[in-house]
Amino acid sequence: MASRMLVLMLLIILILTGCSEQVSKEGEQPPRTDAPREKGFTGYVVDRKENSILVVNPEHENIGTNGETSKYYPAKWFSNVPDSQIGTYVEVWTDGSPENEPYPGRARAESIAEYAAATPEGAKISEADAIRGGIYLSDGKEVSLPVIEDVEFHANTGIWTVRMRDAMSADNNQAQIELEVPDVEPVESVVQEPKSE
Repeated sequence: MASRMLVLMLLIILILTGCSEQVSKEGEQPPRTDAPREKGFTGYVVDRKENSILVVNPEHENIGTNGETSKYYPAKWFSNVPDSQIGTYVEVWTDGSPENEPYPGRARAESIAEYAAATPEGAKISEADAIRGGIYLSDGKEVSLPVIEDVEFHANTGIWTVRMRDAMSADNNQAQIELEVPDVEPVESVVQEPKSE
């Protein structure tokens, strides 16, 4: 009888530990487990060229001179990133090599964690698809360095609202731009391949 209880308790412990899962907010996923522990550079992927991505952090710093303030948004190109899509929220760790400092900066990525984009109930596309769609709209293309501030899905109209600013804007306010993206098929990220002759 005691051996049956022991086996039963071990079986329950095995089942419970095998089925445990980290709890997170609805629609959010933890990063891949192979990511390093120290904090990396976080933000949205807003552009990509070959194996490089441009990541802009939406959390700004107020800077200014002569009594005027403007917003500085950390932004950096990372090389060695073959498959992250525009619109994805990422955390990137560098390999420790020297970083180039012109704005936006440049660094070589050692590893990257991609956070799963939320797809609200009733939506056909994810938040990342809506961001990508907003950046590809004609008004979005006029933004030289997009800072994604907010993304909202309106189920009653089937429209996503993507709010962004241009980090390179000469406007003191860096006025917010609101883009409406229809909730239709996902927008594919376009990577231009070199033409062969």
